[in-house]
Amino acid sequence: MIVLLEEPETWSLMMVASAVAIDNADLSPEGVEAIRRWRSDNGETSTGIAELTDAVNKTLNARLDAKFLRRIKTRGSRAESVRK
Repeated sequence: MIVLLEEPETWSLMMVASAVAIDNADLSPEGVEAIRRWRSDNGETSTGIAELTDAVNKTLNARLDAKFLRRIKTRGSRAESVRK
C-alpha cells in the first residue's frame, strides 16, 4: 500500500492537529504562540508545507511498509509473503 498526501492535504492535517493541540493540550502560553506563529508562517502553498509533505509521505509509507506484509512473486509462479 502506498499513501501519497498532496500539499493541501498535509496543510489540512497540520491545521487540525495544531488546533487540537491548542485546544486540548496543557501548553504554556509560549507554546500556544509558537504553534500559532508556525501556522501563520506556513500557508497552504509555502515551501515549508512542501518539505513537510515530503517528510510525512516518507515517514507514513515507511511505517506502512514495516507493518504490513507484501506478496512478492519469485521465480516461476510462486509467491511469498515478506516484510520489506
